[in-house]
Amino acid sequence: RAGPPARRRRRGGRHVLVADMADKKPPPTGLGILVDEKRVNDLLTQKTGAKAMLRSGCNLLLFVSFLLLFTGLALSEPLSDHRAFEGFLRRRFDTSAAMPLREVESIESFWRYIDRSFMPAIYGNDTRRFYFPGHQVARLLQIDGANRLLGVARLRMLKIRPGGGCSISSDLAGYFPTCYGPFSAEALDRVAFGPPNDQTGDPVFFYNPDSTGSQAVGKFGSYPPGGFMEAFTADHNATTKIVNRMIDNDFVGAGTRAIVLDWSVYNFNLGCYAVCRLLFEVAPSGLWAQSFDIDVLMRRHLSPLGGKTSGDWLALLGEVVLVLFVLRYLLEECSEFIGFRGWSPYIKFDYFADAWNLLDWLNLVLMIVTLVFRIMTWGLASGASIYIGDPSRQGVDTFTDLNGVAMNVRAIHEIIAFNTVLTWFKAVKYISVLPYITTFMQTVSKSQTALITFMVFFSTLLFGFVLAYSVAFGELVAVFRTPFTTFVFLTRSFLGNADFSIVYNSAPIIGSFLIMMYVMLIFFVCVNLFYAIMIRALADVKEDEAFSKGKQWDATKDKAIEFWNTISSQFHLEERFRSFLPGLYGRIQLSKKNAAEKEEERDAEVLKRERSRRPDASEALGPGNPSLGRRPPRAANKVSADDLDESDAESEVDLGPLRDKKQLSKRGMFGDAWDPDAEPQEDLLDDDAPVLMDDEEDGEPPPQA
Repeated sequence: RAGPPARRRRRGGRHVLVADMADKKPPPTGLGILVDEKRVNDLLTQKTGAKAMLRSGCNLLLFVSFLLLFTGLALSEPLSDHRAFEGFLRRRFDTSAAMPLREVESIESFWRYIDRSFMPAIYGNDTRRFYFPGHQVARLLQIDGANRLLGVARLRMLKIRPGGGCSISSDLAGYFPTCYGPFSAEALDRVAFGPPNDQTGDPVFFYNPDSTGSQAVGKFGSYPPGGFMEAFTADHNATTKIVNRMIDNDFVGAGTRAIVLDWSVYNFNLGCYAVCRLLFEVAPSGLWAQSFDIDVLMRRHLSPLGGKTSGDWLALLGEVVLVLFVLRYLLEECSEFIGFRGWSPYIKFDYFADAWNLLDWLNLVLMIVTLVFRIMTWGLASGASIYIGDPSRQGVDTFTDLNGVAMNVRAIHEIIAFNTVLTWFKAVKYISVLPYITTFMQTVSKSQTALITFMVFFSTLLFGFVLAYSVAFGELVAVFRTPFTTFVFLTRSFLGNADFSIVYNSAPIIGSFLIMMYVMLIFFVCVNLFYAIMIRALADVKEDEAFSKGKQWDATKDKAIEFWNTISSQFHLEERFRSFLPGLYGRIQLSKKNAAEKEEERDAEVLKRERSRRPDASEALGPGNPSLGRRPPRAANKVSADDLDESDAESEVDLGPLRDKKQLSKRGMFGDAWDPDAEPQEDLLDDDAPVLMDDEEDGEPPPQA
């Protein structure tokens, strides 16, 4: 007999059978959740997984914003315009000048450079206009086009006392009464010299300490601020007289060790300042060295708001937001290595064993140092003043010294350049969702101890070769004269950009021996040792992954699916989709159902093939086979929870969904219970009554029972 007729409910304008909804059991509520262990685990996984994914997504979004902001600020300066401005000045004072800097090798050639290159670069080649009657001296001297000399140019000379840092043997004392050693602050000569002043009678060349100036760093040493100074003003005639007086009275002599020319050029088209420093150094041996530094400054380098343009406001706002990011990351890092036992804090020293944490701290500290340098630069620039008054009053005292600001800006650029590499390298941690990125991070973490040992060994060995090459070839080859230049030469060999033939040509025997030792120990031992460390660490990581059976990509997909399921369940996405697009939802569900049935058929076919290939041992039993002649058990019908709650206790068990009216007729599957003498009964269901859960718009006939 058939059970009680299946109850129908109307949902969304369609009749559906309650029995078809048996698979969708409502989740337990109240204390029933605690009884269902699987349900509890699923809820915990959804809660922790959703929070972890949400937290990870927020951290990734914050870091991407931080990275883009830092990169935007680093590239906010118009570097192409700065390089063009710098190139113009370098060509005017050096490469395209009548006498380039490389030709300055003596005192005579220095004054020749001043006369043929430096003076024409400032005042121009046509100097006749300065001698016209009624000529007025400009407050800001025009160099060329939109470029103006900012105030005056200053020449300062540093010399040492006779006998300072040197000594003459008694045999040669009669031939060389005086000697001049290398430059040092102790041997600095501060005594005035030169012809007497017409008004005071004091020597015209006197030492000016210049307490607010900056030191000059050259190839032979560092030189403090101050010295014997003269000014190149906007008055060409007065400057020419000063230069002739310096030449006639040996302003540059045997004791001279450094000559520094400082000037600044302002371009009103770009709104930028070019701070120029030309340094001539004289070694005790008589060798001259030249260096020409040009630093281009923007107005926002001198004050926080610069020219108060929209770009300056955005740059300042970006700096403020960047500081907030740095504070946030500092607090986050502090929370990772500071713990609490009750109310007493303690430090987690294991935190500092991870190289990634040290990298984070180095990155943040460099950003703080950059901020400190920027504030110091604004403080230095606030004290600088530009004299644009009466040109006749121009002199050394009216010189605008922006070299301290330029040095700070150069240091800021260098720190940002190094910190940019660290910041973008940190991005690897935030894209660890990719499978091989995690492998790379674990490889670096596993190899950090071995790499530290390797770096100590490599540095010691390389330092030994630096000393060996510097001592052996320092007098023969210019590139080996100092340990630093030797270090640069040897490190260039890693890129194949070092010519070792100069070593062999200088000393064939010792050169060949040192070259062979360098190649064998550095390339054959150290480089291959580095490869071995990284390969070993990678093999260990792969072994750990295989042992834990962790598939990184599968884990990532599982996290994404889990996050989507959590969002879908929290916002009831499936119910909303079903209510707004019922037809599309029905077709999608039908497609999924058909795909699942086909998949089951494929699995059954594969299982059938596998069984046909493997003979069943029970078939050899013949009639003794316990499963012989038995039908396979029928799958139990599923009953809805509502049916169990609302059905009568004395009713029979439901035999499944009522799919066709033939199930209740003599021609149906229950024909064995039909009484031929009984009168035919009417069908219990109407012909037009929908009995399936599928939508009417599906257009497919119901399956036969």
